[in-house]
Amino acid sequence: MEDWGTSGAFPSKPYTVFFIGPRGAGKSATINTIIGRDVAESTSSLRKESTTKKMNKYLVENQNVVLVDTPALRRSIIKELKKEFRKSDILAFVIAAQRLQMEDETCILMVLKDLKYLHSRSFILLTRGSNIVDDSNVFNPESNKELYRLYEAVDKRYVVFENRNKTEKERKRCIDKFLSMSREISFNEEIKIETLRDNDSKVSGRNIIIQSISWTVIALAIVPIFISSAKTVLRSVATNDLYTTWCCHLSLIYDGFQSMTWNDFQNFLMSGLYVPIF
Repeated sequence: MEDWGTSGAFPSKPYTVFFIGPRGAGKSATINTIIGRDVAESTSSLRKESTTKKMNKYLVENQNVVLVDTPALRRSIIKELKKEFRKSDILAFVIAAQRLQMEDETCILMVLKDLKYLHSRSFILLTRGSNIVDDSNVFNPESNKELYRLYEAVDKRYVVFENRNKTEKERKRCIDKFLSMSREISFNEEIKIETLRDNDSKVSGRNIIIQSISWTVIALAIVPIFISSAKTVLRSVATNDLYTTWCCHLSLIYDGFQSMTWNDFQNFLMSGLYVPIF
């Protein structure tokens, strides 16, 4: 596939788009259109079984994206998807724009319930749009309660994709919109992840400071008490000369303790206690 030069921010890393949805929705056909040749096995939606039997990955040349074709959505596919899906990946829920059957509604309910945590990384991809000039004539989410719930869950993100385009211009337009949507979601999610990572680092830094200050306060309280207690014990067991000598030593220790710099004090504490240095 040639480089379309689509607009929009690029994710810093390669990302993957998983095509999920009911049997015959056009997942494989859409992948073939984007790649520019028949790499995914596709056939009529009249078949009783999905042509795709397992997850297959396809690289889109010059676009930094991998497309994953999946069998008709069911519980086992969702389970496998959860194992394969990474934080940088995207979900495209593929559904025929002018057809909503019971199987489609069942798949929508599965996505709403079992993949709720991935809704922020998902969008609806509508195939078989009869009028791609005006998308509003193709998609009417209010026509079905389950579809509207999904539409709301993915923050009203959708793309109309027609696999039967007769001109290269129409094909390019569909691919452009698909890539722009997937890139935008991936880029925004990268920003969220980086923000969370920065916040975690700040919280960790504050915890280190709090812990260090806590140990400092404890040490400031313990050292004078220790010196005072040592003097009391010496007074009861030592001779006057020995007591005087040790008091001099303890006074020197206390004077040294008071004159310590912050780094010296940290090193002193580190000799007997674990205190993170910041």
